[in-house]
Amino acid sequence: MPIREASSNMDNKLKLFRMIRGQFLIFIFIILCSDIIYADAGNSGMAFLKIPSSARSAATMTVFSQMSGAPSSLFENPVGIKTDHPYFTFSHNVWFADVSGDVIALSLPSKKGAFACGLNFVRIPGIEVRDKPSNDPLNTIEAQYLTAAVGYSHSIFNKLELGGTIKYLYESLYTECGRGAALDVGVQWNAPSSLDISLLIRNLGFMSALYEEKTVLPLIFQIGIVRPEIFVEGPLNASVGLNLGSDLTTGESKAQVGAEIGIKKILFIRGGFEHIGSINRSSLGFGLKVKRFQLDYALLFMPEGLGYPYLITLTYRPGK
Repeated sequence: MPIREASSNMDNKLKLFRMIRGQFLIFIFIILCSDIIYADAGNSGMAFLKIPSSARSAATMTVFSQMSGAPSSLFENPVGIKTDHPYFTFSHNVWFADVSGDVIALSLPSKKGAFACGLNFVRIPGIEVRDKPSNDPLNTIEAQYLTAAVGYSHSIFNKLELGGTIKYLYESLYTECGRGAALDVGVQWNAPSSLDISLLIRNLGFMSALYEEKTVLPLIFQIGIVRPEIFVEGPLNASVGLNLGSDLTTGESKAQVGAEIGIKKILFIRGGFEHIGSINRSSLGFGLKVKRFQLDYALLFMPEGLGYPYLITLTYRPGK
């Protein structure tokens, strides 16, 4: 094949990939209601890393991830995986247009902390490829994302907890695949007045190029404040929390608030509110705990026209 023809074919393939990638990023923009544009424009991609990994987190806008004791905290705030019992959890989330995700995670206690491992998989089917306005797409493709993570939370002092997560990242779009790695680090302080204060930085890492274009990870810094168990005595309990954070790649800031009311440690009612950039969204959810099992459900209220995504989580505590 002549060099000029080979070069022309390569340019056409690159243009097609960029067009598909652009359409896909617009699709993700709609899903997450956040500013996600091309990676080479200085903004962040891998938007699925921002999706809550459990129904409880989604219902409370992740404000309790620093102290949840759930293995799914591995993907949100590693200090939250600390637990006195082993736990196994499975979450399924459904957005619109058949976009879905699954999280499976396991945590095991240790002498001064806890270990956790898990997988987070997101698939986006039905992405139509066009090179011009048309009722008939050239092709229909599916985008896939995977995170495989291991983490550890350790008590440094009596009131100080340190946690870290190492993540392997994979993305597949059209005929190309990208791979990378990232690190999350969090610290939590049990402050006076029954406050839990945490600092978190997420997605310190890199991705390989997808057809000569590297995806920039959303580097997030966050401060979390939680007031747990406001009512110590009696059948009714309540917790409230606040997250303030920023995507250091895009400069976009966020504020999240959440609350949870527990009734006899069996039934839990939850709610949350989130403000990111110029976008607001809210959530409601509940949890039901029966012996070693817990079922959680969350419903997200997106801006007008974007539907009502939901998450379901089942958690099991083996042993006595």
